[in-house]
Amino acid sequence: MGQMNGFAGQVKSADTAVAEAIARLAALREADRAVLDLIALGRAAILQLREFLFRREPSGLFEPRCNAVSALASLRAEDVLVDFLERAPAVDIADPIERTGEDAVINAAARALRHRRDDACFSALMRIAEQRPMAGVIEALGDMGRDLAVPRLIEGLSSDFTSGVASAALSKFSSKSRPMLIAVALKPQPSEEFETTTSRRMRWSALGVLADIGVTLEEWSLLQPLMDARDVRLAALACRLALVTRQPLLDQEEALGRLIRLLKSADWLLTLQIEGWLAENYDLTLRIINRAVDRGDNTVRDEAVRTALLRVIGSAAARGLSISLLGQSEADRNGATNCPVKA
Repeated sequence: MGQMNGFAGQVKSADTAVAEAIARLAALREADRAVLDLIALGRAAILQLREFLFRREPSGLFEPRCNAVSALASLRAEDVLVDFLERAPAVDIADPIERTGEDAVINAAARALRHRRDDACFSALMRIAEQRPMAGVIEALGDMGRDLAVPRLIEGLSSDFTSGVASAALSKFSSKSRPMLIAVALKPQPSEEFETTTSRRMRWSALGVLADIGVTLEEWSLLQPLMDARDVRLAALACRLALVTRQPLLDQEEALGRLIRLLKSADWLLTLQIEGWLAENYDLTLRIINRAVDRGDNTVRDEAVRTALLRVIGSAAARGLSISLLGQSEADRNGATNCPVKA
């Protein structure tokens, strides 16, 4: 009897220690220590951690449950995390504060499972991704490397919160994702006239991923018309694609000329990006500018364009590149040896 009482006392003591450690997960200064204590308690902590993780928090406070995810992952209780993802709400939670907190915990659980390759985990992640793009879920799906995930990853391009991780994930699929990315880039939704902001964001991101993974000459022939797109950013990104994937010289020259013209209507952020792309291709850019001067093209005389080009030239000068020919006519260039650029 005494031995049984002693054993019961030990169990109660362990349960109490787990409960106390879980209570400390919400304390900012004690949370890290609480996680370590729970790990030290071993598998005895898993049941209570599971109950804590599955208990939704209406206040939106997510850090304690994210800490529970860390403890469960360290205890190799990954089946608990898979089960949690499988039971994640099938529809959006009405309260936005609670939904934000729940999404944070789901993302934490997904990231803790990103090394898994089993069907159960993949199915749970895909079910969540089909509802809406979530950063941690997309990261985990990208690491799993299954082609079936590509459509869900592409949907992740539609959100500012997930486009970065979705782009990184799609880059891992390379040629397998290219056809879908090209289709997205070419197709405004629902139409060119009434294209939504979400559609534009997806097309911008698709071109960005294609610039990272590259396109063939045949694929480029499909995308080339986008350099003349009405959407300024889309056109600029198509021009960049021609440059970074080293398409034929004539197409690169056309892309640089188009970028220079786009400076007239680009916002400040896109202007800075275009300046960087021009600077990266400075020798060819200089050739395009001088041709425009020889033709009497008023584009290079536009104040916004000229100001941007002078910044490109200043950057080139700082790198020790030749700048003496910019803005001179062909006759001037033939007779000049070192004429300074005039603002």
